[in-house]
Amino acid sequence: MITIRHVVCTREAYFVRDSATAFDAAEYMASRKIGAVCVLDEEDRLCGIFSERDLLNRVVVKRLEPADVPIREVMSAPRAVIDCSDSPHEALERMERVGSRHLPVMDGDKFIGMLSMRDIMRVEISEQGAELQLLHEYIAQ
Repeated sequence: MITIRHVVCTREAYFVRDSATAFDAAEYMASRKIGAVCVLDEEDRLCGIFSERDLLNRVVVKRLEPADVPIREVMSAPRAVIDCSDSPHEALERMERVGSRHLPVMDGDKFIGMLSMRDIMRVEISEQGAELQLLHEYIAQ
């Protein structure tokens, strides 16, 4: 069975420190082409999530200067997390339940990375491709 660890284990764990500004986080996200980033404190504990929506609704619309706004003031509290031993299906259910497209991935109390809806779609497509291949092989026999 594929676990969340398999999905995120080979890539960089994107995060910014809680001492960053909204501009720092936006620049970080833009350079990596990601829509959300986890916010960690100095002890590497998850303390929030900063997304494009947070930037839009809490900074831009309020006409705040992103370079002057501490990320702590505009980040969202994590509504849910997923354990690295859980399945993509469990992650999808959790995302739907809390209305989020991103979930921080944890290994106990340790931050591992971020899971997105796009990651889950890739897993689903891969699994469906494998099933189709098996069906083709079965029919060919």
